[in-house]
Amino acid sequence: MPRKTWQQLAELAAGEQDPDKLRALIRELTGALDEQTKGITRQPSQQLSKRLLFVDDEEGIRATLPVLLRQRGFDVRVAADVAEALSEMKTHDFDVLLSDLNIGQDGDGFAVIRAMRNAHPGCVAILLTGYPGFESSLQALHDEVDDYFLKPANLDSLVSTIERKLCARQERS
Repeated sequence: MPRKTWQQLAELAAGEQDPDKLRALIRELTGALDEQTKGITRQPSQQLSKRLLFVDDEEGIRATLPVLLRQRGFDVRVAADVAEALSEMKTHDFDVLLSDLNIGQDGDGFAVIRAMRNAHPGCVAILLTGYPGFESSLQALHDEVDDYFLKPANLDSLVSTIERKLCARQERS
């Protein structure tokens, strides 16, 4: 049986109602996108801008993940809540938003994503959550979130996805 293209997988995911099947489709979609972009290489002269805003209300995650991301070449700014995130967006330019889904209240991450889309339309937006649900997965698709990771996220997979999304955005501009 021939493998489905990432476009076909995305269409299936958009219409899937079963949360388990949706998560499986998202994993398959991520794999298909990773496979497609393996052959894409950047010219050494092109420097990938990696200005990242990380938003999470959990102090332990705010203390550790940014350090790991900095080691991978990201310029990371951190916010603990929606108000801090909005303030950072007003004063800094970002290429990537990495936000917890539930910052203080359920679904606050979507408010941060919408604000980032207004402030920096080309920014890659990725959600992290420890509490995945069908409704939030569907909302992420509707809000055109670039990706959705479950906590604890695999760092290599997270960084690879961010870089792949940044490369794709850079090629389009």
